[in-house]
Amino acid sequence: MRRTDGRVEEIGDPTVVSLTDAGYRMFYDQRQQRVNFSGLRVGDVLEVAFVRRDTALRNKFDDYFGEMVPLEGFEPQLLREYVLEAPSSRKLYFNQPVEQEPGPTKETVRYRVSMGERRGIKPESGMPGWTELVKYLHVSTFSDWDAVGRWYWNLVKEQLVVDAKIKAAVQDVLKSLPKGAGERDKVRALYKHVITSTRYVGLEFGIHGFKPYRTTDVYDRRFGDCKDKASLLKVMLAEAGIASHLVLVRTRDQGTLGATPASLSAFNHAITYVPSLDLWLDGTAEFSGPEELPTGDQGATVLVVRDGKGAEFKTIPVSLPGDNKQIVHQTVELKPDGSADVKHLFTVTGASAASWRSALQAAENRKERLTQVWGGQFPGLEIRELEAPNIGDVLHPVQIRSAWSVPAWAQRQGDVLRFNVLGHRTGLQRGLAGQAAREHDLVMAAPATEVNVIEVTAPKGYTFGQSPAGKSFETPFARFTLDVAGRGDRVEVRTELEYRTHRFKAADYRALREFLGQVDGALEQAFELRPEPRGAN
Repeated sequence: MRRTDGRVEEIGDPTVVSLTDAGYRMFYDQRQQRVNFSGLRVGDVLEVAFVRRDTALRNKFDDYFGEMVPLEGFEPQLLREYVLEAPSSRKLYFNQPVEQEPGPTKETVRYRVSMGERRGIKPESGMPGWTELVKYLHVSTFSDWDAVGRWYWNLVKEQLVVDAKIKAAVQDVLKSLPKGAGERDKVRALYKHVITSTRYVGLEFGIHGFKPYRTTDVYDRRFGDCKDKASLLKVMLAEAGIASHLVLVRTRDQGTLGATPASLSAFNHAITYVPSLDLWLDGTAEFSGPEELPTGDQGATVLVVRDGKGAEFKTIPVSLPGDNKQIVHQTVELKPDGSADVKHLFTVTGASAASWRSALQAAENRKERLTQVWGGQFPGLEIRELEAPNIGDVLHPVQIRSAWSVPAWAQRQGDVLRFNVLGHRTGLQRGLAGQAAREHDLVMAAPATEVNVIEVTAPKGYTFGQSPAGKSFETPFARFTLDVAGRGDRVEVRTELEYRTHRFKAADYRALREFLGQVDGALEQAFELRPEPRGAN
């Protein structure tokens, strides 16, 4: 530690911790050393230097070495330097120019890269992954992605086996399908079988951080991590005559990756790809349907391992707005005191369906959970009836039918009843784009469409005297429409909000805020109900 008065002090309290996290069902044989620096004062300069050497008798990756190292971070820095010492006979590939110098022996060489003064990355909610924000070094011994694919296939191919138990399970699944079921139906059924018959548990010991366990062991134990489940699904599909590939994934939260160099160190996940259907299947997504790929996989950098014939480096497409829909259909019977009886139908398709299935899997607390969710919009809401058919079946959309009592759908002001377009305030701008400005792109889960259809009947003796004006706003990245129809004692409201992209560039952030502000303004328009004139029929 270099103090502002020129003194140099040795500080730091090191501890060694296990990387195992039982809460996430991930178990490792690795340890991590952490150093706590107490007593820091404004103006101090902290200098940290360490050496990491490979001292094992045998490299568990054979002749492969790969690493990704950030050269800057969230903290301000004066200098960061990375030095790699390697055999001079071994060809290494880098994602940027590096300095080369002789090593301590004739058989070694040193590669050096430095990053000077940086102010530090400003953290923001919804920011892209780290490789899109910082300078980093990526080094590998692989010359290209085909070499990575062949190496990984040779590592895993002997683990992809079937036995009588797996064969019988596949036949049982296929027999449960209607006669003449097509390939997609078979894939959907086998995917459902894998995610429901195996739990997610990762035993990341030694080489098994990259190498799956034997598929027969995975099925016997009924648990595995991402690559175990992907491998099991692959062999079950093969048993049904359907070709598929293992896919190494760099999940979207980690940031995209440049095409060079090729290495294994970039990836942190594994799934399965069915080329005949262009279908990506994540065996760890235990509440997602086969067409509901988790958003962490969408837009992710991946390597499709082509069963010994090399590999394909690519990006998984992001779903379309129409693939991810939330539709609310409400029938509202208003009462003279502003309360209402509401029939509510809620349908969810696409990526967000998994979170609803997960939250509502226990029937005994569904009403309590949904009261908390919807009660935030309608204080005092009471759910009188609730149905969630097929909520546990990933092959069906989420659909929730309910009947509510709402104490204050409308606000009474003298003889007049007033309520907003949706019966509640929205706050879209505050929720999605609350910051006045951003430095980084804003990343949402997925493009999506939200539809509301609300039919409101006035209390007996009342009529609608004022209704909101229809609105329509459109930008390259989002679209909104509000339509109001009806007269007398009945109206129908229809709104549609479409997010056409999952990623909003920082340069478009102000326009996004303006758009959401316009939508909020449209939805904060009020209906006004007045007593019918005396003598009216």
